[in-house]
Amino acid sequence: MEIAESPLMSADGRKSKLDAYVSNCVAHGWRVESHTDYQATLAKGNRTNNVLHLILTIVTLGVWAIVWILVAVLGGEKRQTINVDELGEVRKA
Repeated sequence: MEIAESPLMSADGRKSKLDAYVSNCVAHGWRVESHTDYQATLAKGNRTNNVLHLILTIVTLGVWAIVWILVAVLGGEKRQTINVDELGEVRKA
């Protein structure tokens, strides 16, 4: 019994698969930060405004620090890197 090798995907096929995946992510609120033939970096959300949170923490005598910590941990900007390998598999890093 022979084991069949997985066929390698063509360069155009890999590019098309990445473009389709990125388009789907953009439709769901992600934005493209960089894009090459077989890799893309996507981002979602906004950076935390640390200056504003510092001022609010000082004005509220430290009470706002709880909100600042929650925003820093749960909110902010999220990034993911998408790769399409030679077999046409989409991988997130």
